Amino acid sequence: KQWYQRRVAITAGGTVKIWDFETIDGADVLEEDAHFPMEPMSDIFVGDGVNIVSMCKTVTESNNDTNSMWLAQDASGGIWKLDISVSLTKKAPEIIQSYHAGPIRGIAPCRYTHMVASIGADGTVRVFDYLTKRNLVTKKCKSGGSCITWPGRNVDSKMATLIGGFTDGVIRIMALDHAEPEAHEDFKIVLQHAFKPHKGEVTAMIIDDEGQVLVTGSADDCTLFFFDITSNYMPIGFIQLEAEVNTMSWSNSSMISGRADDRHNVKRVLVGLRTGVVLEVECPDPGTVDSSVTYEIQPGSLINRYEFKSIRYKIEKAAHEKIKMKQEDEQQKRLDKIKEDQGEEAFLEEKKQIDEENSKQEEMTFEAPAVPNEILKIFPLGDKFYLSLGGSDAGAIYECTFKDPLADMPVPGSMRGQWVRLKGEPLRLLELETDTTVHEITLMRDDSNVMLGMGDGTIRIHKKLEGDGL
Repeated sequence: KQWYQRRVAITAGGTVKIWDFETIDGADVLEEDAHFPMEPMSDIFVGDGVNIVSMCKTVTESNNDTNSMWLAQDASGGIWKLDISVSLTKKAPEIIQSYHAGPIRGIAPCRYTHMVASIGADGTVRVFDYLTKRNLVTKKCKSGGSCITWPGRNVDSKMATLIGGFTDGVIRIMALDHAEPEAHEDFKIVLQHAFKPHKGEVTAMIIDDEGQVLVTGSADDCTLFFFDITSNYMPIGFIQLEAEVNTMSWSNSSMISGRADDRHNVKRVLVGLRTGVVLEVECPDPGTVDSSVTYEIQPGSLINRYEFKSIRYKIEKAAHEKIKMKQEDEQQKRLDKIKEDQGEEAFLEEKKQIDEENSKQEEMTFEAPAVPNEILKIFPLGDKFYLSLGGSDAGAIYECTFKDPLADMPVPGSMRGQWVRLKGEPLRLLELETDTTVHEITLMRDDSNVMLGMGDGTIRIHKKLEGDGL
C-alpha cells in the first residue's frame, strides 16, 4: 500500500491509529446510517502522559511514498518521531526534542558549570547544558512550578541541590545525581525533602550568602517563611505581611545585635509587595524564636517601610507643558510680527483663529495611578535600592531609599514645565525609553555595566553611572 492512501487519527491519550483509505472509501454504508465501525490497521502507543495534538510527514531526499516516518507534536512538551508502517520491523517511538509545555516560571544557573535549571507551569523541573543545547534530565512534579534556585557550595559542596517552589505552596528539595547505566538520561533528579509552608503559590525564594537561611514568600497567604538550612530546613518561623509578596532580596544594611561577647550582624530582607510597598524585615536567628505554640513571629521584625509614590505622571505632565509653552511662545511671536507688519485688524483676526484652534485641542490629564503598581524587582546597592514596577510605572528603574534626606514640605503651586521631588518619592529615575517591564536587574562582574531582563524577552546592557548609583 502507498502511504498517501492511509489516514491517521490521533487520540488524546497519546495513541496513534492508522486506517486504510481504500477500505474506508469502498465501505458499503447505508445512506441513512451515519456511522460505520472499522478496526484500525494498527495503533502505536507513544508513551505515558503523552498528548499528541498534530502530526506531519517527514521529508526525505527521495521524498517517495514509501517513507513511513512522521513527526508528532506532544502538548506535554516534546516532538516525537514515529514509524507508522504496519511491518513487524517498524521502529519504536523516539522523542527528538523535549521542552516545557507552557510558560517557564523560573530559571537558576549553576555558578560553576555550564548548566541551568528551569521550572515550568507544567510541573516539570529540567536541567539543560546550554553549551551542547541538550536537556539533560526532566522530573515531573504533581503541581505547577513557580520559582527555582540552585544553591552554591555554601549549601552543598557538590553543587547538586535544587530547590523548587510550586503553585500549591510546596517547597521541594531535590538532588541532581548520575543516572543508572541503563537509563535514557545522563542524570536523574531525586526528591530529598518536601514541605508546605504556604497556602498557595510560592512567588519568591532567597538564600543568604552564608547558606544558612532559606526565605520563601507567597502572594496567596501574604507570608514570609524562614528555614534553617543547617538543620535540614527546620522551620524558624513566619511573618504575616500586609499584602502579597512579589519579589525579595537581601538588604545591604545590617545592624549589630547581641551581648558584648557575642555580637553578630542581623540579616535583613527587602520584600516587594504587589501594592507598591517595600518592607525591610529582620531575619530571625535559628533558635531565637519560641515555636512551642506557633511559628508566627510577633510584630517587631519590621524595620523599615517604603511606599512607592509614582512620579511618571508628573514627568510626563512637565514634558507636555514644556511643549505647550514652546507652542504658545511661537504663537505669540507670530502675533507680534503680524501686528507690527499688518496692523491691529490683522492681529485680532489671527489671534481669533489661534484661539479657536487651541480650544479644539483636547486637554490632557495627568494623574497618579488610582491603584498602586506592583513591584517586580528590587536591587539593593549601598544604602539605596532600585525598583522596577509594572503598569504605568514600567519602562524605568527608580532609585529609592528608606532615609529620605528631604523634610516634609507642602505641595508647591503651579510650576509649569517642571516638577519638584517631594518626600517619599524616588530620588532619581533611570529612563529606559520604553514601556516594557523590567524583571531582572544584575550588576555585571566589571561593576561598570548593568544587565536588564525585559518583559518582552530581550536583554539590555546599560552603562553604570559614575559613583555609588546605577
